[in-house]
Amino acid sequence: MNVPASIRDASAELRKGPFLVSRRMLCDVLATYDLLAIVGSGLLARYIYLDAYRGEEMLNLEYASLILVTSILFQLVARQQGLYDTDKVEEFLSQLYLMIYTCATTFAITFVILFFLKASDFYSRAWFIYWAAVFVVFASLGRGVFARQVRRLARRGALQRPIALIGEGSQFSRVKEMLLNDTQHFRLANVLELPEASCAQAAEPLRRFIESVRTNSVAEVLVALPSSRAALMDSIVRQMQMLAADIHILPDLGDVKIPLMRLHRTGDLAFITTVSRPIEGWGVFQKRVEDFAIALAGLALAAPAMALIALAIKLDSKGPVIFRQRRHGYNHCIIEVLKFRTMTVLEDGNSVAQATKGDRRVTRVGRFLRSTSLDELPQLINVLWGDMSIVGPRPHALAHNSYYEDLVENYANRHRVKPGMTGWAQIHGFRGEIVHPQKMAERVRYDLEYIENWSIWLDLKIIFMTPLFGFFHKNAY
Repeated sequence: MNVPASIRDASAELRKGPFLVSRRMLCDVLATYDLLAIVGSGLLARYIYLDAYRGEEMLNLEYASLILVTSILFQLVARQQGLYDTDKVEEFLSQLYLMIYTCATTFAITFVILFFLKASDFYSRAWFIYWAAVFVVFASLGRGVFARQVRRLARRGALQRPIALIGEGSQFSRVKEMLLNDTQHFRLANVLELPEASCAQAAEPLRRFIESVRTNSVAEVLVALPSSRAALMDSIVRQMQMLAADIHILPDLGDVKIPLMRLHRTGDLAFITTVSRPIEGWGVFQKRVEDFAIALAGLALAAPAMALIALAIKLDSKGPVIFRQRRHGYNHCIIEVLKFRTMTVLEDGNSVAQATKGDRRVTRVGRFLRSTSLDELPQLINVLWGDMSIVGPRPHALAHNSYYEDLVENYANRHRVKPGMTGWAQIHGFRGEIVHPQKMAERVRYDLEYIENWSIWLDLKIIFMTPLFGFFHKNAY
């Protein structure tokens, strides 16, 4: 299989997958800071005024309950007032005004509730005022530092969403101009105009566009076509489903000016999302932490066994202990997957024969390693590098990828996430030799089901089930 040079050159940078810092994530950080600040302010005010100044007893249940309830109320009022709207995250003065207003509203509501419940006498009014004042100071200082750091990220372009645009017509031109001008939110990385192009005429330009989107780490693709080009739009969306990117369709409304309340909005852009990245935002961070922690612990526990396996391979047959094979990783980029050598051959080219039952190329030690999946232990190193994940679709040799892409529908969509050491398909018995394309289609169906339903809890379920159903299987040889 001939891999385009542009993809080979970009593989080292792209194989780990993008971790895009978004304004939404920054707003979540700010909300967490506010929650910690309001709780900490209540405890600090309680200690300074009541414990240290007046010599009263330490924090009791009544004060702890009030601090907790007020903190939750503040979050509710803050979100209702738009304190954590993404467009306001770097505007210090507007943030400061909204924060003070939200604080005043929250504490006023709390005081009114206590008054009507006839519970206000249980609490010190002076402490209540101290608490509000200390929180305003903490929240103001935090926002000053936060707004400065966000502006610094914005100047560096770290908050721009890399985006690609494809289409034609007046709407395409308007959106293109808007993206070029809105450098606060977007970085226009790829543009393809298809004036009067049929599906057949657009095939080659579209192929080059998709390859460019892969190598430029584009996170989102906008499709702007007139409603009369429905066939071309359908073709574009179907071919782009394999990309690790969000695919958005811009509604063709012509000159009709109506509010688009149910569409996604970013800046002045409104769009319909037809394909979403399965793992984004905090999910990328959570999965990377999961992978790193489990891989590190796994290597520590498996180190003695891996040393014994390496010695057994050396004594059993000639050749290296570790076998390296190129495979497709995240977003179709090429990675080198590590395995303990189990064969007398080291195949990694345009033709790779799958291992079969009774295959003479498999060594004595290799047969045991393959039947127990111990040959895959070195892939824990791939996980630490960031090439692979603990859980995900199993990567296949380049030659097998090229073969099955033409036979199995949506096969290429498996590369929208990192490949894994184990996966949803493996615990359902799909491993080993594929004797018929229908078996691969079933494996792909499970892989895509995992991608569409990904969660940390699903990962943990698969990890827990792998020793029970994934390691030992009659198809492993």
